[in-house]
Amino acid sequence: MLKIDEYKANLFPDLIERIWISENTEHTVEIIIPPNQYVNLIIPLNNSKYKRNQVWITAPHIEGISSANTILSYPTNTKLLGIRFFAFGIFPFFKTQGKNIINTSFELAETNGKLQYSITDSNADLINEIQKLLSDLFSETLYKTILPIKNFYEQFRWNDDSISIEEYCKTTETNYSTLNRNFTKIVGITPKKFERLIKFRKSLCNLIGTNDNLTSIALNSGYFDQAHFIREFKKFSNLTPSNYQSLIKQDNDKNEIINYNFKLF
Repeated sequence: MLKIDEYKANLFPDLIERIWISENTEHTVEIIIPPNQYVNLIIPLNNSKYKRNQVWITAPHIEGISSANTILSYPTNTKLLGIRFFAFGIFPFFKTQGKNIINTSFELAETNGKLQYSITDSNADLINEIQKLLSDLFSETLYKTILPIKNFYEQFRWNDDSISIEEYCKTTETNYSTLNRNFTKIVGITPKKFERLIKFRKSLCNLIGTNDNLTSIALNSGYFDQAHFIREFKKFSNLTPSNYQSLIKQDNDKNEIINYNFKLF
C-alpha cells in the first residue's frame, strides 16, 4: 500500500508548496502523474529506488514541470522524501533553470553526500534535516531575480486569472518581452503556455471533484466553451475529459493510481 504524508514547509513557504514523504509497504504500485506546474527535489531513502518513465531513479534528483503524463513505478519497500517547489521556487537554492529540466529530471551528484538520510529517521527529523540543508543553500541574490516571475505566478495561480498577460504587464508596468524571456528561462515554458497548464490543472481538479457537466466544468475552469476545454484537455493528457473520468473509475480494479496533488484515485 502506498502511503503519502504531506507537510507544509515552515521555511520558504513562498517557494515550497509542500514537503512529502511516500512509502510503499506492499506490492509494486504504478502511478500516473498528470501534467503539472511543480518542480520536485526527490531523495530515495536507504537505497530505495523507483522507475520514472521506465528509467530507474536511485539517487537524489530534481524533476522539472511537465506538459505530459509521467508514469512512476514504486517497488515494495520504497520510501522517498520529496520537496515540491512552485515552478520558480527551486532556483534560489540550486540555480536550476526550468528550461533545462522540463519533462525530465537530473541527478544531484554534487550534493549527494548531503542528501543521504536514513529510512529509520522519523518524518519530523527528515523534514528538519532537509529544511536545514535548504537554509544553507538559499541565495538571497538569486531570490531577488525571480520576484517578477513569482509575482506573475501568484496573479495567475491564485488571483484573478481573467486578466490577460498583456493587461497584467500594462497594469504592473512590466516589460512583456523581458517577462517572457525570463519566465521561459526559469520556469521552462512561456507565460502563455504556463497559463494554459494552470487552466488544465484547474479543469482536472474540477473534473475529479464534481458531478457537473462538461460545459460547467469548462466555464468554471476559464475556457471559452466545452469544445475549447476538450481540445486543450486532450493536448495535455492525450485523453478527452470523459475518457479520463472513465480511467479514474477503472482504477479500483487495477494496480494503478491516478495521483493529482497527492489525492489518490
